[in-house]
Amino acid sequence: MEDAIKNIINTQTNPTVAPYASLGEVTLRITAKCEKGTDPAPLLNGMEQRIRDILGDKIYAVDAPNMETVVAGMLLKCKRKVAIAESCTGGMLTSALVKFPGISDALHESVVTYSNESKTQRLGVRAETLEKHGAVSRQTALEMANGLLSGGHADVAVAVTGIAGPDGGTEEKPVGLTYIAVCDKNGEERCQEFRFWGSRDRIRSVATLNALNMLRLYLCAKSE
Repeated sequence: MEDAIKNIINTQTNPTVAPYASLGEVTLRITAKCEKGTDPAPLLNGMEQRIRDILGDKIYAVDAPNMETVVAGMLLKCKRKVAIAESCTGGMLTSALVKFPGISDALHESVVTYSNESKTQRLGVRAETLEKHGAVSRQTALEMANGLLSGGHADVAVAVTGIAGPDGGTEEKPVGLTYIAVCDKNGEERCQEFRFWGSRDRIRSVATLNALNMLRLYLCAKSE
């Protein structure tokens, strides 16, 4: 992000832009100096628009407390029911959403399908998919999400499967490899591969954040 806006940072005078990094995301603080009684809004708004023009939909909010608050609010506003299947995140994604009061109107169900047997029995992931592609694969993530939709009660489903470590990785599938799928009842499918790094807790936390962001981008596209 800082590299994307480095020209702004390198040439800034007034207002100034300061990045603050946290786990998996960055906050930008815009500060304007002006004479007492002068409205700083034109300076602030102009700089904000410059940044928006560069970063686009990577910006999820202004002055919002966190990603889960934004996503939960979007789900409730658009009146969509979501179902969640988690493997490596072990319930962290669901836990993030249920912090938001009233989320019961949008969260239909959540399951932690940690074992291959659970993925097959609970979500209908095909045994041949697991045998050919493995539990951590694009194919499995998509089948996990679509399995949640088969009941007909959810509008959109999110599935996460990955290798959180510290063991279990291979040269082909290293620790940190994660697939996140977002599918809806109309047949739209999105799936992304991620290669996270760090401790087990960091990988799970960043996977959760990226799953929320993929759901956010899906909801943004549906509201256009």
